[in-house]
Amino acid sequence: MNNKFKGKAGLLLGMALMCAYGLGVSNSYAANEKYAKTDKLQTPAFNCTADSTWFTNPSMPTEVKQSGADGTSNFCDFYQFSWQAFAYLMASSKDAAGVRNYEDTTQFFELEIQANGSPANSCDDKHGEKTFFVRTMKPEDGGTAFLIPERIGQAGGGATIYDQNGNVVYYDVRFSKNMCDINSIKTQQNFPGGTTELKAAWKVLGPKDDKSRYITIDTQIGSDNKAVTLGMIGFHIAIATPDHPEFVWATFEHNVNVPDCVNPSSTTGWSFTSETCTTDLKNKDPLGIVQCRFNNPFAQSSLTGTPTEICREYPYGSAPGDLKYEENLGDITTLNANVQPYLTNEFAVLRNYFNLGALWLSDPTQSSIMGNQRGSLRLANSVMETDYQDVVISNNPSAFVSNCFGCHNYTGTSTPASGKNTTSGSLSHIFDDIVAGSKQCVDVQASALINSQSQAKQQCPSVCTNSSSFFSWNGQWTNQDAKTGQQLPMTVCGCCGT
Repeated sequence: MNNKFKGKAGLLLGMALMCAYGLGVSNSYAANEKYAKTDKLQTPAFNCTADSTWFTNPSMPTEVKQSGADGTSNFCDFYQFSWQAFAYLMASSKDAAGVRNYEDTTQFFELEIQANGSPANSCDDKHGEKTFFVRTMKPEDGGTAFLIPERIGQAGGGATIYDQNGNVVYYDVRFSKNMCDINSIKTQQNFPGGTTELKAAWKVLGPKDDKSRYITIDTQIGSDNKAVTLGMIGFHIAIATPDHPEFVWATFEHNVNVPDCVNPSSTTGWSFTSETCTTDLKNKDPLGIVQCRFNNPFAQSSLTGTPTEICREYPYGSAPGDLKYEENLGDITTLNANVQPYLTNEFAVLRNYFNLGALWLSDPTQSSIMGNQRGSLRLANSVMETDYQDVVISNNPSAFVSNCFGCHNYTGTSTPASGKNTTSGSLSHIFDDIVAGSKQCVDVQASALINSQSQAKQQCPSVCTNSSSFFSWNGQWTNQDAKTGQQLPMTVCGCCGT
């Protein structure tokens, strides 16, 4: 299959799928310098193998294997799960000609928004011929012209980044169709196995970019319908399984996005780092590093701007001293190498992408405190969480750690019914948008027990808007679980899309 899929498109950009991480290299370079030897490092003691069937007969994994000596899943199992999922999503759809599985609307819907920024109904049947990007307005038919951008900000603070050609980066979000079964999901403590959320980052390919090295799409930008080719530069995958309802969070990047902040492998050829600033990194020039203002973008609305200087603060989201650092690094790097012989034909383009890392929980019966997290504890995609890469790990349960689980909070399955991750735990940042866009209602947990109607009138409106600015209180509240009748330790308020 050709890498290029043609069609006009509009983009939903910067909706939160994964949380952002960090503060910028100017604040953390000195502290991270001791990690210089991690670049390109492989640990011979570990050899995470690839399976040829991921590419000869692609299939979406439904569960993480359990290959550990004690019958549990080891780190390699999670990275094999991540690569198998990535291969399937990038494979040609058998049901929709000319598209890859991740953009096949029989499997995944796009998260859509209205022209005013409010959620649209992403679950209706109005998806048009090409649905890769979100339209600025909901069309009545597939022939309505698409325009982009919608949003060009990243998760978290909405930072906007520009490549070395001065072109803005675009984002889009997709999700598995089962998330449209709102009435079923909202009664469950966790999202069903197979629930999937995807987010991609895209750059405008310039004359010097080799299009054969990118997964691409032709589209039109802005009111002048300027034709451009976009290349995929980053891809987030979050998948819930029966054994891991907290989701397995994995991310992939293009290999010429950015250098590592410490010990860059090359001073030239980066999409988001100039030769001058990369040389400053290579030479460890303190003044030059400060002047380059690495990883310090801010929210903007222009399609062109001053190039953003970006570097990767933690290779593979890990640092020496992190829990099972050697195993994590060894499994990621060896698997990235071991898939290479299978990247042929339609998968040849994937030679230019690599798994940066993944994050999951050791014990899903418990909540997502730092001590329960495993994998790349400092995981951050350089083009999707640019200004939140400086992840500082703390074992203080009340401390905020700006990795995936810092923003996508998970309540363990052993917790009473009030801890529903589907509506109250912020595990999914897009489920609220799906609910609001389809004008449906969910019960959102209040922060304290409500004992009277007057108290509910005071607290429930803010409970709803804190969950989503597009929710409003429907006047209902309860201290009982609607499904089991169990008395809850906290109140839930009825919140509906406006």
